Amino acid sequence: MPPRLTFALIGMLAAISAGAAEIHGAITVAPEFITWNTASPYDVDTPRRSSRQDIELKLQDGGFNAQGILRQQIAEGHSPEYHGIANQFYYDGTLSPELGWTAGKKVMAWGVGFGFKPLDVIQRENRRAVNPPPLSGVPLAAVERFSGTDAWTIAWTRPGQGAGESDDRDSAAALHWYRLVDGDDLHGVLRVSHRRQLEAGVGATRVVGDEWSIYSAALYQGRGPMRADGSFAGAAIKAVAGAQWTGESGTSVLLEAWDDPDAPLAAGTPRENVLLRLAWDDRDGCKPYADLLVTPRDGGRVLTVGASWEGNRQRFTLGGRQSGGRAGSAYAEAPSKRILWAEWRLAIF
Repeated sequence: MPPRLTFALIGMLAAISAGAAEIHGAITVAPEFITWNTASPYDVDTPRRSSRQDIELKLQDGGFNAQGILRQQIAEGHSPEYHGIANQFYYDGTLSPELGWTAGKKVMAWGVGFGFKPLDVIQRENRRAVNPPPLSGVPLAAVERFSGTDAWTIAWTRPGQGAGESDDRDSAAALHWYRLVDGDDLHGVLRVSHRRQLEAGVGATRVVGDEWSIYSAALYQGRGPMRADGSFAGAAIKAVAGAQWTGESGTSVLLEAWDDPDAPLAAGTPRENVLLRLAWDDRDGCKPYADLLVTPRDGGRVLTVGASWEGNRQRFTLGGRQSGGRAGSAYAEAPSKRILWAEWRLAIF
């Protein structure tokens, strides 16, 4: 068992023995099927059929929080794999009514956006992942200050690690500012790291009437993405803008566009994207949706449909995604043509 998970389980058991902990457990089964694109120029050795089985435990006792998973991964043509994952293991403390601190491994997502969040400089969550497992946090030490309208967070992520081989493993100092003004959300982000040097960004969300919201965000990076030769590109800007309408019936329509300079390094994906999403929440647990992602520069497209239903203790999810578009586009040449997935999650206590 990995040392990090061992320490997490020891901490959980210690809190349980104290008798005051709040404990939640769940079982998840998530099968997936992939149809490969025989015309793709890319050779990716990924199984056509796979399934993820998780036993998850969450614990909260005062300021102590922990989340761990024991995972079995089954894939066609491979022996079963078993993993222990310490998703989160941290302590939230207070220095005064308005000042708090955090130390440990914690999920900390920032900024605005649906398909893309440029201000998410710590967690760097993939917002377009297919049926993703629970997020794993980032090792950090943070101080947070709250007032009636403002919140400040100063975080030191991956302390002592130095320059990492990727952005999510790079030691950094980061600052997030949030303000709520007349229903508008304002965000500011500042990050200094080895790989990107200086990153600075702003974002905002405005609610218009009872049904509309509009938002946008932009992030400046002192260094752009890494080239094939190991050097970094020049300064770059990530940006997103979107609008969402939500009706009284639970129907919502979202239109979002973004520019991500890092995207060309991710499986050939174009940097400019436009996302149209239609969703419905019947308020009884059923949530179907459909979205279409297009890349205007090369004419690629990705269609995704899915639905989830959540009851008192169970959640079911079904979905499918098809890639295609104009011949020669990145998505038309993607190694996976079609992905089908499902997930069943049962809360056991």
